[in-house]
Amino acid sequence: MSVSKQYRSCWAKWDKEVFRDIHHEDFLFIRETELLTLDEHVEVIDHLVTTTDFAENQLTKAVLIHENEYVSEVRWRDGEEIVTAVVLIKNGKAWRQIANRVPAQDSVAVL
Repeated sequence: MSVSKQYRSCWAKWDKEVFRDIHHEDFLFIRETELLTLDEHVEVIDHLVTTTDFAENQLTKAVLIHENEYVSEVRWRDGEEIVTAVVLIKNGKAWRQIANRVPAQDSVAVL
């Protein structure tokens, strides 16, 4: 099953350990000024899923732009921003992820 399908399945029925298993043990999430380890990333997403409508938004708003065995690109609108998340895939698991946020008004294609 593709990484994007694994994410969607996880969003549909949240399970923190299933989410963790989608990720390579050496996973890093790259933010503009910091890196999150796998454990930190899992905790951040768990908090978002359990306290906000993050999972529902991923199911209804996220659009798969491109995916192959090496990379996955997903895009969605979050308020007044367009978010693009790129995941590098290693051994069938999410290995590195970086996200970009731009104001929707500055985006060429607004979702």
